[in-house]
Amino acid sequence: MQIETQTVPIPIAGPVMREDDLNAILAPSAPEPPGLTLSDILSESRRNVPWPSGGHVTRLHTLPWEGASARYFDFSLDDRLRVRLDPDRELLLTFFLEGHVSGHVGDEHGPELDFRLNRMLLRTPNRNGGYLIDIPGASTHRFVQFRLRRDLLPRWLKALGVRLPATQLDEMVDRDDGRILCNAAVPPPLQGCLERIRGERSDQPAFVPLFHARATELLLCALRGFDDLLRPARSPSADAAAVLARLRIAIAEAPAHPWTITELARRAGCTSARLQQHVRDTTGLSVYNLLVAQRLELAATLLRETRLGVQAVAAEAGWQCHSRFAAVFRAHYGSAPRAYRLRHGKPGAKPS
Repeated sequence: MQIETQTVPIPIAGPVMREDDLNAILAPSAPEPPGLTLSDILSESRRNVPWPSGGHVTRLHTLPWEGASARYFDFSLDDRLRVRLDPDRELLLTFFLEGHVSGHVGDEHGPELDFRLNRMLLRTPNRNGGYLIDIPGASTHRFVQFRLRRDLLPRWLKALGVRLPATQLDEMVDRDDGRILCNAAVPPPLQGCLERIRGERSDQPAFVPLFHARATELLLCALRGFDDLLRPARSPSADAAAVLARLRIAIAEAPAHPWTITELARRAGCTSARLQQHVRDTTGLSVYNLLVAQRLELAATLLRETRLGVQAVAAEAGWQCHSRFAAVFRAHYGSAPRAYRLRHGKPGAKPS
């Protein structure tokens, strides 16, 4: 399939772009196909659009089955983008493949949305104002999102033999307040589905039918596992939150320390096994990956706000090998440390 490329102006009125304006850039408006056929799958155009201010946005939309749509987005933007998502009628199920996008229900004062790797975020539509999404610049972000017709959800779950408490099913079918129903760690079966999507090359024509097949597989696994995925929402663990808070404090106090799991568990006040379980249940990350993520956050802050050289920043954040630090930083933020500083550093923060 030929990739369609176009350059268009960005119709922004103020600092926030509306979803309709974003969609107008990524693809012309077109009616949704009435049902799923092979021609529907293969005729769904993919857009790889040069962004006028720098970067590219790739968008793909397909229909795993009637009443469910799957969207794939790949953002690589030079500048920060804020998008207003208008109210909708469907449940939103999001899986992040790369990057870190944040947002709020409604406006800046609403409940926070935090899209993390290896997490499943399920939320109701917000009919009172939609969502405000913040996409950082100078980095790459990839995610898969499903939009699910709520009136069909009970039928799907029944067909798959999934039983949910009536109150929880009612929340998914009836609520329109942007309620976050689930922000849980992705279990191994879904991890495998996500890895298969992550491993495909989206710049190849074959990605279109491949993504349709992978998205169908991912949605089927997610629906089958709804009961387990939603269980943490029924019984949140205050103990896990407290352990995570103590862990973050310990890392922040000595980010460059060569931490071991045993030491971190001691500081968090639990056993090593319990620490690893709490961290994975709460964040979807391993303890090691959480440590790396917190060190990267520190490095980014130092690059933006201080005059320390890049090697000094690396050492301060816990890397003795400068090249290793640069590689990990680039993989996470989408640009080398020096380029990140040039783009995001305060005017007086660049080293002499």
